[in-house]
Amino acid sequence: MQHTDKAIAAFEAWWIRQPFRELFKDVKDQMRNVWVASLRELVIELPEETNVRNHWAEAAGADMAYNDAIQECRAAIEAAGVTVRG
Repeated sequence: MQHTDKAIAAFEAWWIRQPFRELFKDVKDQMRNVWVASLRELVIELPEETNVRNHWAEAAGADMAYNDAIQECRAAIEAAGVTVRG
């Protein structure tokens, strides 16, 4: 699923939960377009992963866990339809 499709799906899920949405249905398309554009412009820069070569075992383990955490963050952010750098 592309970022735009994810953003539209997120907007639609949000829209359905709004109690007075029928009062604003004439501006729904505009609101969705702003939602999608804002997510398209949003870019999150993640820190660089740590090089685990030539480290003591204890340091390499911690560095590997740090790198795993960065990858988990990347996956969660991208799943939300947001662009990630780093």
